[in-house]
Amino acid sequence: MLASPLMMGGATAAGTSIPNMKNALTASATGALVEKAGWRRCGRWSRRCHWRWGWGWRYRRCMRRHAC
Repeated sequence: MLASPLMMGGATAAGTSIPNMKNALTASATGALVEKAGWRRCGRWSRRCHWRWGWGWRYRRCMRRHAC
């Protein structure tokens, strides 16, 4: 497999460099397995689903239906 400049961390074909992401809050930086994406939206759905269905299987179904 040939290594592209993007994989090696070099410049792109247009001659611009890749931004330095050392201080970015990512899953690898925090040691988490997944990134927390859409927390506000899923937090609202969590409260709404819990109010409607409690903490049982219907809560989990509600959360899955809303992609959380």
